[in-house]
Amino acid sequence: FLYVDDCFGFAPESSLERYAPYSKLLPRPLAVILRLWDFLGIPHEEKKQLFDLVLPVIGFDVNPNLMRVQMSLDSRSLLVHRIQAFAQKGARRTLRDFQRLAGYLNWALNVYPMLRPGLSALYAKTAGKEQQAALLWVNRVVVRELHWFVSHLEESNGVFFLSSESWD
Repeated sequence: FLYVDDCFGFAPESSLERYAPYSKLLPRPLAVILRLWDFLGIPHEEKKQLFDLVLPVIGFDVNPNLMRVQMSLDSRSLLVHRIQAFAQKGARRTLRDFQRLAGYLNWALNVYPMLRPGLSALYAKTAGKEQQAALLWVNRVVVRELHWFVSHLEESNGVFFLSSESWD
């Protein structure tokens, strides 16, 4: 896969070949694209050319063997912590804080799309508001939905490319 100037992929160990500028073995398709970039004069960095059992891609862990994408444990723990710190009934937060949390949760929806209902109250609370510094109450409904989001996030295995899983 290519994403801007990042290269990632997987290949059988038997297809590894030496890429001289990095003095290391790389999967053949990756070595070929890097040689092409060298020929065309396109700059690239070693740290951005990845191959492994699990690949970090835009902040998510992609496991090509399991055909699954999920948040790393550290990223997931940080998200849970931020949600729990925010979701204090009776607290007041700025509109900007609500929007930041909504953006963070939206990013997580890339690999946990079934959690989308957990943002309904958050969106309803901010709808039509424009004053970034305005204080909004964190109400019972927002807290309940964010706790629902956290409980399902902690149980989810991410997105599988080739299988569909449903909750009971």
